[in-house]
Amino acid sequence: MTENDRQETPLGEQGEHPLSVLLFSWMRGKMFVRALAIGLAIVGVASIGLEVWLSYKPIKDITSMPGFYAGFGFISFAGAVLSGWPLGRLLRRREDYYETRSGEAGRDR
Repeated sequence: MTENDRQETPLGEQGEHPLSVLLFSWMRGKMFVRALAIGLAIVGVASIGLEVWLSYKPIKDITSMPGFYAGFGFISFAGAVLSGWPLGRLLRRREDYYETRSGEAGRDR
């Protein structure tokens, strides 16, 4: 095999700094995303489990249930994010909105 036959495999994207490739290339794989999601799920379930185990308060109403504020915050944030789709459709303009407006954009003075 000659040197011309050997092709170098690029580690990062075009124009990416070599230091960022060195530091963060391990985050590019699908396994990292899966491991991160599983790790976050385990931490969340463990924290709610520790709250149940270490809490000595009786459950009087829904707000005193373990994990209530975490679940309520997640559902509220997801609702706020998902409400952006219909709002974006309502407020979005055509791509050529400013170019074709009554012929003013193309007129010379």
